[in-house]
Amino acid sequence: MWDASMFITFSVVESFTAFVLTLTIFRLKALDFQWQALVVSLLMSLQSFVLREELDLAFLAPVINILLMVLLITTVVKVPLIWSCILSVTGFFVYTLVQTILLVLMYSDTPMSELQGGTAMGSLLQAITSAVVLIASGLLYKFGIGFIAPFDKLRFKWEQNLVIVVIIGALVTVTVIAYLNDVWLNIAYFAMAAGLFLYYALKKEREYD
Repeated sequence: MWDASMFITFSVVESFTAFVLTLTIFRLKALDFQWQALVVSLLMSLQSFVLREELDLAFLAPVINILLMVLLITTVVKVPLIWSCILSVTGFFVYTLVQTILLVLMYSDTPMSELQGGTAMGSLLQAITSAVVLIASGLLYKFGIGFIAPFDKLRFKWEQNLVIVVIIGALVTVTVIAYLNDVWLNIAYFAMAAGLFLYYALKKEREYD
């Protein structure tokens, strides 16, 4: 139970930090969307835990988390879909790079099994990485360092419908996987995420209309 709590808690911190870094790199104010980001970060963490512990599909967790991040940035932050993909991949890459550097500096001789999420060493690495990245993000935002992307130049009229189709398709896919493995809790987690994204996607569509 303690390992599960540690895994979920520090994964939430990690996912939220990655979101803050992602937006900061592109000169967007992450704290304007902090509550939505925290909710999605929690869903990311629960999803990762279920995939790792219940379904033995840990390799899918990063892919699903990037998908959730793309949908969060597209529906809530209102960044065009293609740019949301670019932002999400960039943010996760930079965060992972920082974490890898810290891992080498701190635990170069430690077996990887001791650095998994939920272990004391793994949680410490997540906490330190998140602290370093949050401080760096704060400095980047304070001094106006980052990229200013021409978001509207890559906005397509049909992308809103595509986002909705992707959300529904992802929900159906995860539901089938969860059903085959008899893990209904996983369905509930992703259904909550899908509901949140659909709400913002439809709200955005009404605003454009």
